[in-house]
Amino acid sequence: MKFSAECIPQLMEYLDKDPVDVLLCDYIFDYEPHADGLTRLRKIRLSAPVTRIIFLSAYAEPSIIADALRLGAAGFIGKGTADFANLPQAIRDAHIGNIYLSPSLSALMLRRLFDRKAKPTGIDNLSERELQIVRMIHQGMSIGEIADRECRSPKTISNQKQSAMKKLGVNNDVQLIQLFDHIDKY
Repeated sequence: MKFSAECIPQLMEYLDKDPVDVLLCDYIFDYEPHADGLTRLRKIRLSAPVTRIIFLSAYAEPSIIADALRLGAAGFIGKGTADFANLPQAIRDAHIGNIYLSPSLSALMLRRLFDRKAKPTGIDNLSERELQIVRMIHQGMSIGEIADRECRSPKTISNQKQSAMKKLGVNNDVQLIQLFDHIDKY
């Protein structure tokens, strides 16, 4: 069954009633500019915890892949022809409970993991909430917009941003954005 972008609420209702074994899901949602696969993954995992989710995305950056896997994704496939050709294997692996990464993404993740030149960024020290706030700031959202979206006070969001900045060793928003740009390149 295929659900278009406009049908996401219907997908959630469907999963509530009749969970599926494996769900193939795009990481970026064009119709929701501030939504990403991690937000959708959290919602689906709450609604249908037995459903295994494989992301299909052109945005196959190591930090995104690592976060998705940490949050319970069953796999990640790039949209390139070589990666897409592995879709049947990804579905089989997810169905039996394994995690699937296409060979090109596995190589990318291993290079990043074992790159001795890579400087520690402290990104792993951020709480899930702090990382989420930094991502939204990186996307251009203001503290007020984030507070509205997260149903939290602007002061709480500001405190989480300041905590993240301290952990990352940056002093201002420009440095925060530049650091996050650097991290996302790997």
